[in-house]
Amino acid sequence: MKPLNEPLETFRLLLKEARLKINRPVEIILIGGAAALLSEAVNRVTEDIDILASGETISVLRKAGALKFPVQPVADSFLCMHPDYRKACTYVRDLSFPPKIRVYRLSPLDLAISKLSRFQQVDIEDIEAILKKEQIDKKKFLRRYATARAYYTNPKATDFNVRLLVRKIYGEDFDPKRDLPKPRGGP
Repeated sequence: MKPLNEPLETFRLLLKEARLKINRPVEIILIGGAAALLSEAVNRVTEDIDILASGETISVLRKAGALKFPVQPVADSFLCMHPDYRKACTYVRDLSFPPKIRVYRLSPLDLAISKLSRFQQVDIEDIEAILKKEQIDKKKFLRRYATARAYYTNPKATDFNVRLLVRKIYGEDFDPKRDLPKPRGGP
């Protein structure tokens, strides 16, 4: 793994200090730019560390002093996420302090899909880089997205974003009403 950038190193130090104050195991999932950097799909600067964690874990981290800048908790309900995203996460040894703190990152495909929710220019660039580096074909992307959107609160917005993305990356037209596969899997 490449060396940690400054926000990730700060996060590691916060977790290292907090591990002594944490009295039960916690699980943290990196999302956003930090997860993209660790997947080595993108090469850019990120200033914050977006994490997914349960409300209970957020409370434990806050009490232990680990929720300081650059750490930013994000509720998974704000993101377009496949219901089985946890199963595809990758353990991040450099940021974990077992047995109390275990840090994971979203899989590249789930990360790309989660970025459809916000869909700012940096997200579009990240999605494009992830799909190209990981060689994720349109069929696999749309299959995973179809299930994620079935659980998302605003599928019309992400459908529009997917339409633009498929045209840009795969060079094909896409109509969610006609071309989206049936959702599969689930919790």
